[in-house]
Amino acid sequence: MSDTTLHIATDFPPASVEEWRRLVDKDLKGKPFTSLQSSLEGGLSLQPLYTREDASRSAPPEPPGVTPFVRGTQPLGLTEGGWSVCQEYSEPDVAAAAEAIRVDLERGVGGLWLCLGETQGIRVRDAASMERLLAHVSLSKTAVHLESEGELVSTAGLLLQVAERNRTSREALRGSLGIDPLGALARTGFLRSGLQETLSEAAPLITSTRKTSPGLRALLVSTRAYAQAGATSVHELAWALATGVEYLRVLERSGVSPEDTARSLQFALSVGSQFFPEIAKLRAARLLWSKVVAASGGSPDAQAMVLHARTAAATKSQRDPWVNILRSTSESFAAVVGGADSITTSPFDEAIGMPDEASRRIARNTQLILRDESSLNRVADPSGGSYYIEQLTRDLARAAWTELQRIEGLGGMSAALVQGDIARVLAETGAARDKAIRTRRLPIVGVSEFPHLGELAVRREPRSHEASPSASGGPTGIRITPLRPVRVSEAFESLRDASDRYLAAHGQRPRAFMANLGTVAEHTTRSTWIVNALAAGGIEASQHHGFANAAEAASLLGASGERLAVISGPDGLYPEWVPALCQALKEKGARFVALAGRPGEHEAAFRAAGVDLFIYAGADLFAILSSLHTQLGVS
Repeated sequence: MSDTTLHIATDFPPASVEEWRRLVDKDLKGKPFTSLQSSLEGGLSLQPLYTREDASRSAPPEPPGVTPFVRGTQPLGLTEGGWSVCQEYSEPDVAAAAEAIRVDLERGVGGLWLCLGETQGIRVRDAASMERLLAHVSLSKTAVHLESEGELVSTAGLLLQVAERNRTSREALRGSLGIDPLGALARTGFLRSGLQETLSEAAPLITSTRKTSPGLRALLVSTRAYAQAGATSVHELAWALATGVEYLRVLERSGVSPEDTARSLQFALSVGSQFFPEIAKLRAARLLWSKVVAASGGSPDAQAMVLHARTAAATKSQRDPWVNILRSTSESFAAVVGGADSITTSPFDEAIGMPDEASRRIARNTQLILRDESSLNRVADPSGGSYYIEQLTRDLARAAWTELQRIEGLGGMSAALVQGDIARVLAETGAARDKAIRTRRLPIVGVSEFPHLGELAVRREPRSHEASPSASGGPTGIRITPLRPVRVSEAFESLRDASDRYLAAHGQRPRAFMANLGTVAEHTTRSTWIVNALAAGGIEASQHHGFANAAEAASLLGASGERLAVISGPDGLYPEWVPALCQALKEKGARFVALAGRPGEHEAAFRAAGVDLFIYAGADLFAILSSLHTQLGVS
């Protein structure tokens, strides 16, 4: 080994951005530099490189614990105690939910997030049922957060009644009472008393809670309905802010100051699959809320956002649900780095039905490992100072502020919901996302990419999908069409469901005959890709490698009895093989012949020869598979 000392800093002079750019332009060979940029939902673009120059265009961020709280609301971050591991519960049965709570509290959970309601949560109807639900909970030690869909103010009061029955002082209570009328309206489509009336009724509770229970926040701004309906990060952030702004405005008319309202609010955001943008979203949320409260006259302490984060439901799949463990781990990691005060990691099987003890254990331990073994809480704002994250935080903040101004121009968040503007925006962004999913520009591992047709199904008790109970509201009640939850994997999973029904009816899955041309080395890359693409639609491929002539391939097809044939091989063999092979395959019983790859200048000739369909990267794979289902009698 050489004893020569390396002096990297002096031996290798620094390269300027201009020098790097010249080398990049050379390597691009005429392609535009913009080809290296990638797009984010919400109209944002990611650059291939971020430098000190990007950071120098803005003032350096303040340290943690200082307004506008981009880097967190506490000077030391969460280094002393860590964030709160907050498990979520929505089992309709009170006894079952209470038992799940008991087990989780014994095994490391520090907070409870209780989804309450007749159709989408735990059916808590009175103080007695709330007391049964919290039978194993020490209210002086455990933070309890409510998220209700019905009678918001009376439901919030149930927690206080239980505390009084258990002789727990109000000063010891921590968590939130979950009064979020606009969030409930978006989820259920109904608000019995209207926004002004609901918040006027809540005003005395908000005021008294501020005085007697400083650790308990009465109001909630939850983006659950928007995130589950497919909102982009920009829209989710903007609509959360718009909701908070409206609560400030309406409560001020009811005699509650912006200072007290801001100190009574907790925010709950979802964290999706885009790791770095989701970190930036949480940082931007604190920044923008600080600006809102400051503009309303709130003190620096009131400007500090209390932020809960939940792993996104929209990203979870029913097929190959074990991949959801990886998704939730990444999302939880992003929530930690983004500085959430409390985090809920959803069970991997939440898209299938009610989670069992094992899936709740995995969810709980995901956070415990991140905190206690990976020590992610040991650094305050670990992403602070990253040119990329800092710039992305500013970009998200600007885009969300523009959307907030648009919502304010419509009359506020309640007007945007009632007028159908929120549903319209969700439909537009959903259409763009659906196109990316169908073409696999947005791949879903285990569903549209690398599907496993032989996977064993995970069986769970299904969640209730009852319609919201009809309620006869007074003249001030609000009704809208509730926002429909979506999952990114739904389209391809519908094809797999159809394949399962076909299997049950016929004893086998829909099948395709793979006519692979050339040597294995020549066709294996393309044929493997095709096999996986077909499996995304539940179509099982039988591989046949190399043929002496078209008649041999057609004979094998005839013996198999399969009606769908896919020709796959190197492009150079297609002009010679496709016309004769396609004709021979159809003569032996193939009703439909597909060709792997883009046809290019040969498309007209191949179609004239009998090719019905072309399968290639970038095509609408969902449409292709749906067409094949029709041809095979699956639909």
